Amino acid sequence: MKFGAQLGALGLKDRKQELALAKELGCQGMEVTMPVGDLRTGKTTLDALLQAAAELRRDFDEAGMEFIALSPSILLKHAAHPEVIDAVCRVAQVLGTRQIRMFSAAHVRWGGPGSRLDAWMAEFDGTRDAPYWFRRNAGELAVLLDLTRDAGLRFVFELHGGFVVNSASGAMRLIDRYAPDRVGILMDPGNMVFEGNEGWRNSVQIMGPYLSYIHCKNARYRRENGCWLRQWAALDEGIASFPEIVTALKDTGFAGYLCIEDLRREVAPAEKIGSGIAYLKRLVASPERVMPV
Repeated sequence: MKFGAQLGALGLKDRKQELALAKELGCQGMEVTMPVGDLRTGKTTLDALLQAAAELRRDFDEAGMEFIALSPSILLKHAAHPEVIDAVCRVAQVLGTRQIRMFSAAHVRWGGPGSRLDAWMAEFDGTRDAPYWFRRNAGELAVLLDLTRDAGLRFVFELHGGFVVNSASGAMRLIDRYAPDRVGILMDPGNMVFEGNEGWRNSVQIMGPYLSYIHCKNARYRRENGCWLRQWAALDEGIASFPEIVTALKDTGFAGYLCIEDLRREVAPAEKIGSGIAYLKRLVASPERVMPV
């Protein structure tokens, strides 16, 4: 297994300094975000995106860092905009990555109750049910895969609360008709604490070769004024059992990335990434097998 984080997570303005620190902390690769979806509204241009991608590639190559995946800020509905999808292909080619981080449709109101939605996002108002979105997303995914056939991209869907793909089984329902070299799943145990947990070992087994990489964060509930509140936690302190997850990953032969995405605000970024990777490395190296209880 390999270890990484998200570009920007260290909060440094100088990218070369951030890449150097990330490598020092144990990162071998990083997930990057680029606003390719903004091409639809004219907020960016293809030339600007390609230039930014070339500069990213140069800095990553100099740092000896890999790209875990590109998060291009697109939705499945962008399949109706071939110029945007073509831009995703070209940016990914410049970066030298095949993996594209994606989300399915939200089955709740985007941004939460009372949020303001523009015309593009207005349909994500929570009034359509999950079966509708599964049917529609399945059709959009088919178009997306056809548009990117020659580029050979792999679209990786994150397990996330509030979205129709929030569990291993939910993801497989959308993608298992396709080969795992074209589609995959981004497991996120922290998200799954609150929605989508089907058992840690069971989830890894359900995803099988479709498991692409893992966002490593943890979470728990705390009781306050008679209510259960959600709270992010250290990898070794939350509800998700990373010892059980890593045991399952070893058993399935997983060799992909464990990508730190620690959302605790009270802990310094370098501490979150450094201690997180150190903890995961200990689990990977340990002969101990942790099974479900």
